[in-house]
Amino acid sequence: MCSRILATRELSQKHTGENIRTAVDEILEEFDALRPGNTYVTDNAANMKAAMKERSWLGCAGHNLNLVLAHSLKASGDEQSEMEKQTEEDCVGEPSQAQLMNEVWQLIAVCKGIVAHVKRSRIQAKLPTTLKQAVSTRWNSILTMLKSILSNSDDLKKLADEFGDKKLQRSLLDVNVELLKQTVSVLEHFDAATRTLSADLRPSLHLVYPTKVQLKKHLLAKDGDGPVIRQLKLQLTNKVDALFHVKPLHRVATLLDPRLKIGLLSAEERDDAMFAVQSMMSEVEVVASSTDTDNATASATSQPPAKKMKVSTENAFLADLFCTSSTPAAAHDELASYLTSTECVPDVLSFWHGKEDMWPKLSMCAKWVLATPATSTSSERVFSVAGRTLDDRRSQLNPETVDRLLFLHGLPDTSKQ
Repeated sequence: MCSRILATRELSQKHTGENIRTAVDEILEEFDALRPGNTYVTDNAANMKAAMKERSWLGCAGHNLNLVLAHSLKASGDEQSEMEKQTEEDCVGEPSQAQLMNEVWQLIAVCKGIVAHVKRSRIQAKLPTTLKQAVSTRWNSILTMLKSILSNSDDLKKLADEFGDKKLQRSLLDVNVELLKQTVSVLEHFDAATRTLSADLRPSLHLVYPTKVQLKKHLLAKDGDGPVIRQLKLQLTNKVDALFHVKPLHRVATLLDPRLKIGLLSAEERDDAMFAVQSMMSEVEVVASSTDTDNATASATSQPPAKKMKVSTENAFLADLFCTSSTPAAAHDELASYLTSTECVPDVLSFWHGKEDMWPKLSMCAKWVLATPATSTSSERVFSVAGRTLDDRRSQLNPETVDRLLFLHGLPDTSKQ
């Protein structure tokens, strides 16, 4: 697996779907990479969807997770109206869902106010670690902010008293520390999920479906959860169902992970994924026999040696979903042989690399599918690099220079090889 920056181009026209598609096609043609089998992973913006219309397109799983949190951790207009109405009626009895969620929303609002206030005061320099701001464009930044408040809570109280900062003292009294701890505990699962899916040097597409399953498992109510946390988990679960999309290609990728092929997909989903894989296999042409020593030697010398990969950190989040064996059965073709095999390895790339001779067509299909990333994180990282390249002191760089600098930045560091 590798990740490369092909181009960073100025788009002077309006950012319509048609103009974006034209710009992307021109770049891919320049690199001889405009092929019908390409799969495109972008955010869910309407113009990006329009640009990839009638193409193999997937919404970025990281953006989808961020949408889940953004919609859950901010009150909608209807929810605000409901709370205001119930406050006017001074309702007695069980609090509504919006009222329960309001405690979480108020907690986040208070923490945002504390961070903004502290960063404008001398207190920030006295803290052992800086408070982090919640930025809407930065994934899981609300969690980062809440954790920074939690870790600095004792120091904040001492410094508020030392400086006689009454505004900070009042704000800290409004923070329900126990609710803060429980909210952080719930949101940490989304951070783990995002990190699992944001890899660009190992396959990640096969982890989208199990990530959704695992998130919903972590969001089940537990003994000891108060009504607010139960409602928060319910809200997040509903948003995961609505906004975290699992597409057919995700299920195909899941089927091609030997640890996930049994037990996770439903019978219908498994049949659909198998049919899709069989369709792919029908398009594969085995160019040379694996027993041809000369060809095998030539192929081996033309490819860089496979790197030994560590067991990835994805196991910490998804470990209990990975199977270790399956029931053996008679196999009549590559797919049947794979589905009835009992072998499992921690690294899916190593598994398929070792099966190129046994299942040549299926291995090729696995490469096609697993090469697609689950998220557009690599592009998001390029945006950050571009921002540091085109800063206030270098604002006159022309677009061609920026393009070349970022292209060079994306090349591998051969000094480490």
